[in-house]
Amino acid sequence: MDTAAFLDEVICRINLPADLGTVKEITEKEISFAYEFGRTSFKKINFSGVRLLYGKLRFKKPFPVKIENSEPFVEMYFSLAGCRRMVFTQSSARSNVAQGHHNLFYIPDTEFYIEPAINDEENITLQIQFTEAYFNRFTQINHPLLLSFIESIGKKELSILSDFDLQITPQMYTVLDDIVHCEKEGIIKQLSIETSVLKLLQLQFEQYEAAFVKEHYTWVKDYDVDKLHHARQLLEQNITNPYSLAELARRTGLNDFKLKKGFKEVFGNTVFGYLHDHRMDIAQKMLLENNKSTAEISEYCGYAYVQSFITAFKKKFGVTPEKFRK
Repeated sequence: MDTAAFLDEVICRINLPADLGTVKEITEKEISFAYEFGRTSFKKINFSGVRLLYGKLRFKKPFPVKIENSEPFVEMYFSLAGCRRMVFTQSSARSNVAQGHHNLFYIPDTEFYIEPAINDEENITLQIQFTEAYFNRFTQINHPLLLSFIESIGKKELSILSDFDLQITPQMYTVLDDIVHCEKEGIIKQLSIETSVLKLLQLQFEQYEAAFVKEHYTWVKDYDVDKLHHARQLLEQNITNPYSLAELARRTGLNDFKLKKGFKEVFGNTVFGYLHDHRMDIAQKMLLENNKSTAEISEYCGYAYVQSFITAFKKKFGVTPEKFRK
């Protein structure tokens, strides 16, 4: 669809008033529209300097939604289901963030348009928006990875942090779920959500930095990448009785040095750091999806002692396994 046709097909406007930097206490509001050809709904959470939009769209045919905003903002964009097309009117730029991916935008446009990229497909996103002043508190102006992004903010030009969208990690999904389903109230809810938001920002920066380093400074050879992916597969398939580093290296045809250094570069974690995170993700799913006891889950995840598993789980997620299940 060309831009002119796109702009002619507006079905509704979502106004984002000038409250992004002025709201002191947390506020919540839900907006929804229903049509014979689809529906939209947005849950908005505001507090000083931060606005969250949890949006769901589903249209049977291509009808864009116009978003109006009174001030520029930085946006953490997470595509949880489907794919949404965005058209920015001032720069004539477009962006599609695929399902399961994320990126960071600086949006100076006072209006832009969104619609599901595929007709009759559920599109769910979480957008976390900051004022420039709020965002600047957490950025190092002289950081080489952020120079271009920060310069664009100074020039009031649309900017996207990563040239390619990054994949939402299991750890990110956990934090996103904490935000969307936070049931606390008042200042406790604000503190809880703000802590989660800053954790997401940290994870975004870390992942972008790892991707940037891999793209520009990688030493891992193409023919070793498949071996490293095989190593990861062996880890995931044997969490109860995992291979030693020496055995893993032997089974994948890598030497010990290449396995350790290459694994960290390709997957952003050490071999056993990745194994630990994967064990915790599996434990989390088992607690929610079946009736196995904590002891059984602990044994399946490779822990010799239940208390060691409970301690590791609480350190990772902030609650014991039983409290998490409840």
